[in-house]
Amino acid sequence: MASNRKEQPQPDKKQDTFNKLDEAYAESSMEDQLLVYWNRHKSQVILGVVAAAAIIIGIQVTKWWSSKSASDRGAAYAAATEDADKAGFAEKFSGTDLGGVAFLELADKSYAEGEFAAAVPNYENAFKAFSRYEFKQTAHLGLALSRLQSGDESSAVKDLEAIAANTDYVDSIRAEALYHLSILDWKSGAFELMLQRHEQIEEMPNSGNWQGKAFQLQGSIPELKKLVEEKASDGLVVEN
Repeated sequence: MASNRKEQPQPDKKQDTFNKLDEAYAESSMEDQLLVYWNRHKSQVILGVVAAAAIIIGIQVTKWWSSKSASDRGAAYAAATEDADKAGFAEKFSGTDLGGVAFLELADKSYAEGEFAAAVPNYENAFKAFSRYEFKQTAHLGLALSRLQSGDESSAVKDLEAIAANTDYVDSIRAEALYHLSILDWKSGAFELMLQRHEQIEEMPNSGNWQGKAFQLQGSIPELKKLVEEKASDGLVVEN
C-alpha cells in the first residue's frame, strides 16, 4: 500500500506579489511613487476634492445670498414710507434688526401721538426683533413707558426694574428707568426707596442729565429734602 504523502503548504501567491510590489515601490523614484499612489487612491482623492469644492461653493453662495437678502431688505424698507407699508415690512422681517427698526418707528409715532396702548405691541415686537443691545434697550424703555402711560403700572414697574438692573444697557438708559421708578415711589410715599433710586443714579458715571433731575427732586420735595438733610448730617451721604 502506497503511503499518503503529506502536502506541503504553498506560499500565498497574492501576498508574495504584494510584497514584491512594495519592494519595487520603495526602490522607485518619487515620480513613480506618486504615480502608484495616484493609481491606488485616485477615487478617494477625487471624492475629497469634489467635497471640498462643494463646501467652498456652498459658503460663497451663502455669503452671496445673505448679502443679496440684506440688500433687498434695505430696498424694501426704503420703499415702505406709509404706516401700512411699514407695518407690513415689520411683520415680514420681524426676525431681523431692520424689522425691529420698522416696529420701533411705528411705536415711537404712536407714543408721540399719545396712543400709548397702540405703542405697546410695536415696542414689544421691536424688543423681540432686536439682537443688538443698543437697539434693544431703546425698545425696552419705550415699552416700559408706554405701559406706564397706558395704565399698566405693574408691568411697567417690572420692565423699569429689569432695565435698571441690566448692566448690558448704557448708564443713561438705566438711570432714566431709576428716575421714573423714583417718581412712582414719590406717588406712593416711599421716600426712603425714592432716595435709594437716586443714590443708584449718582453711582453711574454716565447717567446723563438724570442725576441733575434727581437732585432737583431732592431740593423741591419737602419729605425727600428732609431725608437727604438727615442723612447728610449723619455723614451717610455727601451733600449735593
